[in-house]
Amino acid sequence: MLMNLPRRLWLAANSIPPIRPRTLLPVLIMLVLWVGLTHLEVEPHRAFVLAVVVAEAYAIWRNLPQAAAMLSNVDQGKPRMLRWPVCVILGLAALQLWMNDPLLTQRVLTGLVVVFLGVMVIGIRRERDMLDRVVPIVSAEGVHVERVSLLRINAIAAAVVIAVNEVLIAAETLGVWITMMPVLLIGLHAVYWFMVLMVIPPEDDLA
Repeated sequence: MLMNLPRRLWLAANSIPPIRPRTLLPVLIMLVLWVGLTHLEVEPHRAFVLAVVVAEAYAIWRNLPQAAAMLSNVDQGKPRMLRWPVCVILGLAALQLWMNDPLLTQRVLTGLVVVFLGVMVIGIRRERDMLDRVVPIVSAEGVHVERVSLLRINAIAAAVVIAVNEVLIAAETLGVWITMMPVLLIGLHAVYWFMVLMVIPPEDDLA
């Protein structure tokens, strides 16, 4: 197994899928707005908050149809659950625009990712029971099933975002924060998929 490790590392590094333009678009919108507003001599704090809130709004609007489609497949009345997160997000956006405080806007990102991390941690604690119900260890044909969970990888990615965000808040300017977000997204995409490809069983093991 150790002799195959360099080969697995090489294959995983070369199998990372390219990042989709739609994934990069929110941070690019944020960066373009920041540059444009500062060029128009908008006050830096106002330019920062506007750029980030517009990027957040686009990212949420882009994902709403998919979320609504997923909820439409559950029991009648459940799709109305989507209204609550939408109202919360709209409230957060309005609060950020009203307060006009870059630190609040940066900490909103930390707060949202902390919630996601908490969900992942709760999922990890119940991971074995969930996998036993959804993916049994042995199939009906008596074949061993290799089970793969991405909860830990998702938790690591969330922790990285929180750590980088807090370091940028403490040590860098608003311009550096906005500039580093696309870099963070690209780097996180590569690291995330590398970890996913490393935990997927090799084809030789599945044969």
